[in-house]
Amino acid sequence: MNGYFIEVAVPGMELFPELRDRARALRENGVRVLFLCAPEFAYLYEECSDAIAPCADIFSADAMVEALTPFQGRLDRFTITNDRIWTLQLEVARRLGMPFTGFDGQVNCRVKARMRTVLADVLPLRHRVVRADELTRANVATVVAHVGVPFVIKPIWGTASAFVDVVKDADQAYDTLAETFAGLASAYPEGPFDDGERTWDPRGEVLLEQFLTGRELSFEAFVQDGELVPLLIQEKLYVSDQDGFRLESGNVCPTPFVSAEEQDQIREILQTVLTTLKVDHTFVHIECKWDGERLGIIEINPRIGGGSVAKSLIEWYGIDVREMILKLHLREPLPRVFERRQDGFLLGVFVNADEGGVFQDYAGLDWVHEQPGYRFEQRYLEPGRRVPRRGESKGTRDEWMYAYDVFYHCGDLDQVDYLHDQTRKRVRMVFEGTFEQETSG
Repeated sequence: MNGYFIEVAVPGMELFPELRDRARALRENGVRVLFLCAPEFAYLYEECSDAIAPCADIFSADAMVEALTPFQGRLDRFTITNDRIWTLQLEVARRLGMPFTGFDGQVNCRVKARMRTVLADVLPLRHRVVRADELTRANVATVVAHVGVPFVIKPIWGTASAFVDVVKDADQAYDTLAETFAGLASAYPEGPFDDGERTWDPRGEVLLEQFLTGRELSFEAFVQDGELVPLLIQEKLYVSDQDGFRLESGNVCPTPFVSAEEQDQIREILQTVLTTLKVDHTFVHIECKWDGERLGIIEINPRIGGGSVAKSLIEWYGIDVREMILKLHLREPLPRVFERRQDGFLLGVFVNADEGGVFQDYAGLDWVHEQPGYRFEQRYLEPGRRVPRRGESKGTRDEWMYAYDVFYHCGDLDQVDYLHDQTRKRVRMVFEGTFEQETSG
């Protein structure tokens, strides 16, 4: 590698230490690093980069191309394909003639409707793309007749679970779609995107697909040289329906409800899926459903899972996730088998913000930390942050949904209900103008 790896400082994440830590690790391995960042933050990266390309607007492909043009012909790849700007990164790479390893795999996974088309012969699923400019009751009725009820409405590509709805009544389909398009038109941040075959418009089209049944799993793994290497399988254990939205409040990892034989079956199917999608040299976070015989794909993310996935991998394997990501970048071989350090499973409990307002603090954490099985927690809110009310906008779901996660180590299933229910009862978000008293008993 003779060119630069490009590290992008996305607005709002300039002070995130992971950016500089990753850059230092790359340079220690002989890789030259170029930072693309807003001019006022260039000073932050002088000690951990080989070059800096000040960019007037990180969210503009034109501005990114202008900033990187002086380095054209000397650019190897983006270090990370970022969930917020991946469309821009792919477009910039194309315009600059820059190699983009895994381009097809990225697009096939991230554009949900394209993924369904590519997998049509491997894992067929009834689906249709609906356009806003063709939204009529007659057209919707035709689509619903094909997809069936219940069905799921999804953006062409997503941000957390924003704008996702489960529709159980065909009579509600048109009104729900109209509401979804209205929200997308005003709030969706990215797009359109030309994948080289067609232009996708996330504000003007959505995906409708049949609702899958079975155990809801998250498959954490990586792919290297075409081989899928499984690490952990999480299972959503507590899921509730709220206004058409499925809200998860607890999971187990690794799931004790899927046998070793079933895990082997799932891995074989996913190996075929990822090969078909041309996904390679990356972590993968795959959400799927399994009924004991058939696997249904909900979504595939060509990256490590978010939230506490990295901490869970460290808990079970003691592995250095950052080092693994770096080796995937550099094509250095990783082990194919990892030995778990303990028995049992982790119970993850997720607490959401029940109301909106200016966040002050968490209440009830003393009880959590006193539990014998307590392992680690994830706090998503900082004091002073405004949290929207539930139902304020479909586009703000992730801002109240991700508030607090805690993980307990359990030796058996008898502990699960108690820890889940008590945690959800005791842990609360305290907002300005409210008074929270820790629950006793």
